[in-house]
Amino acid sequence: MTDEFISNMLERLKKDISVNFKDGDDEVLKGFISDYTSIASDNSNRRKNDEKLYPYVYNAVKSAYLRRGDEGSSSSTEGSLSTSYIDIEEKLAKDIRTIRLMK
Repeated sequence: MTDEFISNMLERLKKDISVNFKDGDDEVLKGFISDYTSIASDNSNRRKNDEKLYPYVYNAVKSAYLRRGDEGSSSSTEGSLSTSYIDIEEKLAKDIRTIRLMK
Protein backbone atom coordinates (compact mmCIF):
# COMPACT_ATOMS: atom_id res chain seq x y z
CA MET A 1 0.00 0.00 0.00
CA THR A 2 1.21 3.44 -0.76
CA ASP A 3 1.69 6.03 1.97
CA GLU A 4 -1.05 8.13 0.37
CA PHE A 5 -3.47 5.18 0.44
CA ILE A 6 -2.74 4.54 4.14
CA SER A 7 -2.93 8.25 4.98
CA ASN A 8 -6.31 8.67 3.23
CA MET A 9 -7.75 5.60 4.93
CA LEU A 10 -6.37 6.70 8.30
CA GLU A 11 -7.98 10.14 8.08
CA ARG A 12 -11.31 8.71 6.94
CA LEU A 13 -11.26 6.16 9.78
CA LYS A 14 -10.47 8.82 12.38
CA LYS A 15 -13.47 10.87 11.23
CA ASP A 16 -15.74 7.84 11.04
CA ILE A 17 -14.75 6.46 14.45
CA SER A 18 -14.88 10.01 15.86
CA VAL A 19 -15.57 9.98 19.63
CA ASN A 20 -14.27 6.40 19.97
CA PHE A 21 -10.88 7.39 18.53
CA LYS A 22 -8.18 8.01 21.13
CA ASP A 23 -5.40 10.48 20.35
CA GLY A 24 -2.19 8.62 19.67
CA ASP A 25 -3.90 5.55 18.22
CA ASP A 26 -2.70 6.34 14.69
CA GLU A 27 -0.11 3.55 14.91
CA VAL A 28 -2.76 1.08 16.06
CA LEU A 29 -4.88 1.88 13.01
CA LYS A 30 -1.83 1.71 10.70
CA GLY A 31 -1.05 -1.73 12.11
CA PHE A 32 -4.60 -2.91 11.45
CA ILE A 33 -4.48 -1.45 7.93
CA SER A 34 -1.24 -3.29 7.20
CA ASP A 35 -2.47 -6.60 8.66
CA TYR A 36 -5.85 -6.62 6.97
CA THR A 37 -4.40 -5.44 3.66
CA SER A 38 -2.08 -8.45 3.70
CA ILE A 39 -4.96 -10.80 4.51
CA ALA A 40 -7.13 -9.29 1.77
CA SER A 41 -4.30 -9.41 -0.75
CA ASP A 42 -3.48 -13.04 0.04
CA ASN A 43 -7.12 -14.14 -0.19
CA SER A 44 -7.87 -12.23 -3.39
CA ASN A 45 -4.61 -12.76 -5.31
CA ARG A 46 -4.53 -9.00 -5.81
CA ARG A 47 -1.71 -6.57 -5.14
CA LYS A 48 -1.76 -4.79 -1.80
CA ASN A 49 -2.26 -1.43 -3.49
CA ASP A 50 -5.30 -2.58 -5.52
CA GLU A 51 -8.08 -0.05 -4.90
CA LYS A 52 -10.74 -2.78 -5.04
CA LEU A 53 -9.49 -3.98 -1.66
CA TYR A 54 -10.09 -0.58 -0.02
CA PRO A 55 -13.73 -1.01 1.16
CA TYR A 56 -13.08 -4.49 2.52
CA VAL A 57 -9.93 -3.46 4.38
CA TYR A 58 -11.62 -0.29 5.64
CA ASN A 59 -14.55 -2.20 7.17
CA ALA A 60 -12.26 -4.80 8.73
CA VAL A 61 -10.01 -2.14 10.28
CA LYS A 62 -12.97 -0.20 11.64
CA SER A 63 -14.48 -3.36 13.16
CA ALA A 64 -11.16 -4.41 14.69
CA TYR A 65 -10.55 -0.97 16.21
CA LEU A 66 -14.03 -0.71 17.72
CA ARG A 67 -13.81 -4.25 19.08
CA ARG A 68 -10.52 -3.72 20.94
CA GLY A 69 -10.77 -4.98 24.47
CA ASP A 70 -13.18 -7.77 23.50
CA GLU A 71 -10.70 -9.76 21.43
CA GLY A 72 -11.35 -13.47 21.62
CA SER A 73 -14.96 -13.00 22.73
CA SER A 74 -17.87 -14.24 20.68
CA SER A 75 -20.36 -11.99 22.45
CA SER A 76 -20.75 -9.51 25.28
CA THR A 77 -23.58 -8.10 27.35
CA GLU A 78 -23.59 -4.69 28.95
CA GLY A 79 -26.71 -3.68 30.80
CA SER A 80 -29.56 -4.73 28.57
CA LEU A 81 -27.51 -4.57 25.37
CA SER A 82 -26.16 -7.80 23.96
CA THR A 83 -23.60 -7.90 21.16
CA SER A 84 -22.51 -10.90 19.09
CA TYR A 85 -19.21 -10.74 17.26
CA ILE A 86 -18.12 -12.17 13.96
CA ASP A 87 -14.59 -13.30 13.19
CA ILE A 88 -13.22 -10.26 11.35
CA GLU A 89 -10.56 -12.18 9.40
CA GLU A 90 -13.03 -14.88 8.39
CA LYS A 91 -15.56 -12.28 7.20
CA LEU A 92 -12.86 -10.41 5.28
CA ALA A 93 -11.71 -13.61 3.55
CA LYS A 94 -15.30 -14.53 2.69
CA ASP A 95 -16.18 -11.05 1.38
CA ILE A 96 -12.99 -10.76 -0.66
CA ARG A 97 -13.75 -13.95 -2.60
CA THR A 98 -16.17 -11.99 -4.78
CA ILE A 99 -13.28 -10.01 -6.27
CA ARG A 100 -10.70 -12.79 -6.26
CA LEU A 101 -8.42 -13.14 -9.24
CA MET A 102 -7.90 -16.69 -10.42
CA LYS A 103 -4.33 -17.66 -11.19
